[in-house]
Amino acid sequence: MTNSMTKSLVKLALVVEDSPVQCEILSKLLQEEGYKVHTANDGARGVAAYIEYQPDLVLMDINMPIMNGYEAARKIKSISQKNSLCPLIFITSLDTDQAFIESIEAGGDGILVRPFSPDVFKAKIKSIQRISDLYGELKAFQLIQQKDAQLAEQLMTEVIESRNYGLNKIGMIQKPAALFSGDIHLTALSPNGDVHAMLGDFTGHGLRASIGAIPVSETFTSMTKKGFSLLEIITQINQQLYSLLPADLFLAASFASISSYEKTVCIFNAGLPDTYIFDRHGEVKHKIKSSHPPLGVLINLLSDFSFKAVRVDLSDRVVLLSDGIIEARNVAGEMFDIQRFEQAAKRGVLQGDICDIVLNSIAEFCQDVPQKDDLSLIDIPCHGWDQAFVNDNEIARHKSLGHITPFKNNTIAAWRWQLSLTGERLSRVNPIPMAMNQIKEMEGHAQHWQNVFTILTELYINALDHGVLALDSALKNSPEGFSQYFLEREKKMKALSAGELSLHLSYFPLDIGGQLNITIKDSGQGFDIEAVRHKLSMKKSDLSQLSGRGILLVEKLCDSLIYKKKGTVVEACYLWHI
Repeated sequence: MTNSMTKSLVKLALVVEDSPVQCEILSKLLQEEGYKVHTANDGARGVAAYIEYQPDLVLMDINMPIMNGYEAARKIKSISQKNSLCPLIFITSLDTDQAFIESIEAGGDGILVRPFSPDVFKAKIKSIQRISDLYGELKAFQLIQQKDAQLAEQLMTEVIESRNYGLNKIGMIQKPAALFSGDIHLTALSPNGDVHAMLGDFTGHGLRASIGAIPVSETFTSMTKKGFSLLEIITQINQQLYSLLPADLFLAASFASISSYEKTVCIFNAGLPDTYIFDRHGEVKHKIKSSHPPLGVLINLLSDFSFKAVRVDLSDRVVLLSDGIIEARNVAGEMFDIQRFEQAAKRGVLQGDICDIVLNSIAEFCQDVPQKDDLSLIDIPCHGWDQAFVNDNEIARHKSLGHITPFKNNTIAAWRWQLSLTGERLSRVNPIPMAMNQIKEMEGHAQHWQNVFTILTELYINALDHGVLALDSALKNSPEGFSQYFLEREKKMKALSAGELSLHLSYFPLDIGGQLNITIKDSGQGFDIEAVRHKLSMKKSDLSQLSGRGILLVEKLCDSLIYKKKGTVVEACYLWHI
């Protein structure tokens, strides 16, 4: 509303005065200032008139029957606080300090002591109304800001939350302490079927704390969908936040990568409370503590940081939470704390709804204490994310293509792509997203590229881990050895200065689909191919073994899988139809 429109509106005044003479005088003076006047002859009627007319100004006598001016003023002020400022001036003959103090304590915005001249009265009215007008403009400005903030919050929620994956299975608590939440909840599906999740807590809460949410969301989601590893995603987010955010704003975050097929979970905690893995009985199987400062504090990740890789059962659940849950306080100032959370989470597991039980427990504990920080939690089941969608369907497809003779690598291909990495670049560069980007740019997007991603990833990781790094896959056959395997892998990757690995792709179009030939070479010592084939054939009947399961899946997906030169070269042929 413009100033001209505001001034054109007739202002209302309420005079509460038990003297008819004084009431008439005050009404006349107010009318000369452009007010429309309503009157009441005692405090009770004055409160009722205020509720009915919602005036812009109240003049209040002190000594009146039924309800005095002080009590009436308190009631009016309690009402006006819910709506807008209504200036209230006491008109009295009591020229004492006590009368002035009690008037202010009762909610009066000013006091006029009789006798006073008409000019002094009008000057006081103009002064107090000027303050009221400024307050009105401020409220209008705040309303515009609030609407803009609500729109921005809605857009941010739609941009971020609408892109999250698996919300029909993943539980979330999202209860901000202000309109804008400083916490961010992200989930996305990797092309190999793994689910990536992230819970982040920016410094503070409100709009300022949420400014990094959109770039973090975009980086996390797009890099996951392109097949980048969790480490590469975290590294990129850290560098992005370091360059974008002011020095006093950073992101405490916990990341998890869940593989139902491998029955594994990898977790990285940077500044949040412990990340939990609960079994089906609600008992704590693992608590992964923070092992790194919040993201955005350092330009690079610490060189000695580590992921926590654990083996899980499909009935387990991964729970990420913010400190707002642990630090929620009750009337006595006690924190909800870890023990109460674990008890609530256990009941939630047993009752099938961790989020609802935890949130209700916090509400019951805190009662009416105002929420000080954002409450956030992500509850992810370890089952239901496997790659069943590629197995049986793909086997059927291969059978339908069985009459086709695959092209050989010496045949002229529609296009070829290759990349070689040596030395420390093997630890810094992931060629799989590059290869997938090349395929999609040349041939467009298609669902079967998820299977190609799985094939490339498994073959490349095998060549890197067991060829270049010479890691023993048998370590992964026990929970303790599984963790040791990844610790040893991290150690060797950080020290990697030699070795070579090359990737070669050849694409051949077919009338009913296409063929992709994949060749990967590594500089390792090779292995006994026949012995490995025997082990793999044994594991086909014992899928509890973790090592070798990826190769079994690749064999099902590929038309052919051939190892050469003592296993340092692997050639895969993948056929698909449209």
